Amino acid sequence: MARHWTHRDGGWLPPPAPRPGVVPLRPLGWRDLLGGVLAVLARYGARLLGPLLLGLLGGLLPVAAAAGAATLAAVTRTGGSRVFVHTLVPAAVLFLLFAGALASALAVAVLRPAVLGRPVTVPGLLRAAVPRIPAVLGARLLALAAAAGPGAAALAAGLPPLALLPLAPAALWLGVLLALAPTAAGYEGLGPVAALRRSAALVRGAWWRTFAVTALPGFLAPAAAYALYAGFGLPGALLAPALLLPAPRLAAGLLYADRRLRREHRAGAHGNAGPGRGANP
Repeated sequence: MARHWTHRDGGWLPPPAPRPGVVPLRPLGWRDLLGGVLAVLARYGARLLGPLLLGLLGGLLPVAAAAGAATLAAVTRTGGSRVFVHTLVPAAVLFLLFAGALASALAVAVLRPAVLGRPVTVPGLLRAAVPRIPAVLGARLLALAAAAGPGAAALAAGLPPLALLPLAPAALWLGVLLALAPTAAGYEGLGPVAALRRSAALVRGAWWRTFAVTALPGFLAPAAAYALYAGFGLPGALLAPALLLPAPRLAAGLLYADRRLRREHRAGAHGNAGPGRGANP
């Protein structure tokens, strides 16, 4: 490897890591991870927003149908609330899960060309993201079931919420341990179960770092989205999904690549893993 002389420390150092895109091609620090998320949103946010809004509008159709059914049933005195609970609530939950899976698949599709500084097109993003949505959604559902399933079962059995407090640390630990499963499903083309095992292997030894990197954008994105809405009104509200949904998934994607580089020393982890190369024309 070529070296260069540094006058500051008086010794030979390797050259700085190349940076063709949004992050340098080396293990990433905090500034690289969070700065990379902002750089992706700044350079590719417009291309992300189109497919994201299109998918969200398509996903809203069953929710609208369920809302119509609940409204029609509400004219009766006995059936309205029952139909609301059994149709509208599950439809809304499924929509939220689909929205998260869509955002994760799009984040994976855009990160590979973004870290290499390559152009991205909307058709290319769709070709790369859409085939991976079922696996990403399956990984997210299994991760949620593993983390929140015991608590939900205990609530359904009639236990008071305070009795579930001892389960909270285990649920949080599992949730972070499996946080990279949707990203692994998108990057490497893994099935849901294999993606959970992959996430656990990558997060092991870096639990607190994973928690911080995945949680911080989740707190900052709603504040930034509200600022957009307060400052720009309806146009800002339309732009808000570009922050609310992709930002935490982009952070998870960059952390996933970083963990692969640190654990496996794979220089291709930023740009050559798994399917989805079709994000570029």
